[in-house]
Amino acid sequence: MFLDSIIQIKQQIITRTQESIRLVPVVTRKPKVFRHWLLASHKPQIFIVALFILIPFAILPLMDLLLSQVFSPVTQDVLFGLFSSEEESPYLSGALIFSHWVIWVVAVSAAIYLYLRYIPVALEQAHEIASDKERQADNLISTNPSQSVLLYDAAQEWVVDIRAESALTTKIDSLNMKMRQFSSDEASSELSPDAAATIVLTENIAETEKALIADRYQVIKELGAGAMGTVYLADDTRLNRQVALKQLSPLLSADKQQLARFRQEALALARFSHPNIVQVYDFIEWNNLFLIAIELVDGGDLEEKLSATLPLALDKVIKLMLQMSEALAYAHEHGVIHRDLKPANILLSNKGDAKITDFGISKLVQSSVLTQVNTVMGSPAYMSPEQANGDDTDERTDIYSLGIVFYQMICGERPFQGDAQSIIAQHLTKIPPDLSVKCKKIPAGLNEMVHKMLEKKPQDRFQSIVEVIELLKKF
Repeated sequence: MFLDSIIQIKQQIITRTQESIRLVPVVTRKPKVFRHWLLASHKPQIFIVALFILIPFAILPLMDLLLSQVFSPVTQDVLFGLFSSEEESPYLSGALIFSHWVIWVVAVSAAIYLYLRYIPVALEQAHEIASDKERQADNLISTNPSQSVLLYDAAQEWVVDIRAESALTTKIDSLNMKMRQFSSDEASSELSPDAAATIVLTENIAETEKALIADRYQVIKELGAGAMGTVYLADDTRLNRQVALKQLSPLLSADKQQLARFRQEALALARFSHPNIVQVYDFIEWNNLFLIAIELVDGGDLEEKLSATLPLALDKVIKLMLQMSEALAYAHEHGVIHRDLKPANILLSNKGDAKITDFGISKLVQSSVLTQVNTVMGSPAYMSPEQANGDDTDERTDIYSLGIVFYQMICGERPFQGDAQSIIAQHLTKIPPDLSVKCKKIPAGLNEMVHKMLEKKPQDRFQSIVEVIELLKKF
């Protein structure tokens, strides 16, 4: 009876072990599930810790003592039995080595067995995590489709069943298609009549060479265009100077309440006076167009500079970083957060000095039709984790974005690569690659500084841009 019980237990152990071994490829296929399996297996962890304490300090010494008793010293007579000597048994050394190997092999095997036994539990927990994220994503489809896609992506990292993973992929593709379709087919229908009129007039503004905009600004030519609007070179006929005239995108000017707030902020920015902030001259409403007259900066922008010269010399990087940091410190002191700091918004004078532009426009973007249809989501490559999560922002948000720019200037590439959704997910979950690996000549203190600026939690970053300035001055 006892023997039958032993055989039955042995068979159960073998069966369970074989089942767990078959699940090993399933676990290792998903890095997050694999890491969860290793870190959440508490019984094997406790067992291993116990082994490393007990085996060297208790089990092995006890085994050595027992074997020394079993293989007692050999007594030999010397000088016809007048004297005797004891020598170690010739079998003791081999017995000790063999016993040590057996103990360690059994211990390691037991630890592996305990880990294998935990695989089904880890897979069940992974399934629960994935299901929870999928439920959250399902609930957000109508209110926040972008966050819904991110949650589906996160759920895929925990799903081990091929069919469930395929179902999630179908949901993601379907949701992305709906958002793209809504963006292209419905955005224009959401606009107010004034915004629709702006779309028509946008095509002709550069051709109105004889007409003065607001009886003051004469358009010369288009300088560039982006999601936030189109920029023109214009003459200010009253003050006899050239300015950059930025026409807001129709989708940004569709929300009249937000536009009124932005107008007030633009007028407040016009009172700013800092050598590293692009001067705002005027906010203009003309023929259903909404424009901002700003200082003309003729040295291109940092994005063009980085595309042409990568990476920048370290002394040049420090100079630009100091200028940008001091500009942000000035803005933060006056209660203004940029929220969309990126190389394209950092203009360069013909002397190579940095001038930050587009303060406040990102606030308008957050409430625009563009955001609602997922055409504009800020600038994913430079977006802080709290922005990606839709949480409140403050000056530490600008510090994070500036850290991304800092990283890019030093090593020639941004810390996170991929499409927009992937980059946003990395901002939320992935630690930036160590800058010292990519740029071995960077001083250790500077490396630590960049990575502190890129901490995921705002409370772990520098709490003020002034702290960044003080450290930069040391280099």
